Amino acid sequence: MALDDRQIERYSRQIIAAGFGGAAQERLLGARLALIAGRGDVEPALAYMAGAGVGHITLITETNAAAGWASRIRDLNSDVDFTLADRPPNDRDPLLALVADAAARAALAAAWTVPRSGFAIIARLDAPARIAIIPPGAGCPRCLGVGLLDPPRARAEQAGFVAMVAALETLKPLAGIAAVDGAGVAIDFAGVAAVTRPLTAGDGRRGAVACGCPRAAHGTPASR
Repeated sequence: MALDDRQIERYSRQIIAAGFGGAAQERLLGARLALIAGRGDVEPALAYMAGAGVGHITLITETNAAAGWASRIRDLNSDVDFTLADRPPNDRDPLLALVADAAARAALAAAWTVPRSGFAIIARLDAPARIAIIPPGAGCPRCLGVGLLDPPRARAEQAGFVAMVAALETLKPLAGIAAVDGAGVAIDFAGVAAVTRPLTAGDGRRGAVACGCPRAAHGTPASR
């Protein structure tokens, strides 16, 4: 979709940013995002995503705690189509369903960039804080060997900072200005310092299953 004059003015700060441009903004406005997070962590990331112009956002959280957010999102950015849910909208995204189930138990926020694409970004906001960027075909979070679905620990002191980094990392593939392939990467935080390293599935072979689970039960959705 081509930007109209109002949108060019609204998103001008992003459009003029080096490496971004109008085409990236058009891709954002056409993008779909499902955001899974607890009540205390979701609002800043949600406002950031909506303000940036992600066109279709489904928020999966405690709906009784989020009443009124739809009108606030519309007031923030009328370009955004916003849906509130307390569970994934369907069962065709096994990775999304798995992460949503883990989010109910653990202190994590998860961003699923394109429904049924197999791409996810998971931010563990407990200590030690970590972000995992999981491209299609990399394997399920339980098989990647970095404890993404472990029981929750004490909340990380820099949890808010890590959540916003995860939001920024999510915008990049949505806007088409960054691509992650292979097995993906983990970003480990010590304070605000970060170390990036490759994710490994199972014994290190791409797509290997380490936890004994059937891939179809909670792995990356099969190609369609």
